[in-house]
Amino acid sequence: MRSILWDIISIVIGVVLILFPGEAMDLSLKVIGVVLLVAGVSGIILGIKSQGAYIAYTMSGAVTAIVAGIVCLLQPQLIKSVLPLILGIIILATGVFNIVNSINAKNAGASRWVASLVLALITVICGIVILFNLNQAANLLVTIIGIIFVYNGVSTLIIKILNRV
Repeated sequence: MRSILWDIISIVIGVVLILFPGEAMDLSLKVIGVVLLVAGVSGIILGIKSQGAYIAYTMSGAVTAIVAGIVCLLQPQLIKSVLPLILGIIILATGVFNIVNSINAKNAGASRWVASLVLALITVICGIVILFNLNQAANLLVTIIGIIFVYNGVSTLIIKILNRV
């Protein structure tokens, strides 16, 4: 029963993300900001109490967490604008890397290199679409995550029902 509850929670979270992507992103950034602040302050306290070689490492990580938390809380639009840019660059780079792998597979005599190349090109196109639609990409990202949550919850629930003994 408890594991089914997690599946239902996943579905509900997914539906909320799909229906309210902007609000979900804003709330997520606030929660992340608070968590980073708490982690940063905790790190500062641990850094002050600790001794040894890791003091600078602990303190620098804590200060970084505090700054990131403040940015999340005070400048959520900055995060919302940078996140799709980073995601777009990563997806585009992955697609280009996969194109190179597809060409290498062709040169090595692989028989299914065309399918690999097509998928790589689709990945490149997705990266380009994100980069040229940064304002919509943040909400789209949240919506896609919502769809994944719903799919995960529903599919896991169905599997549990089908596999009941």
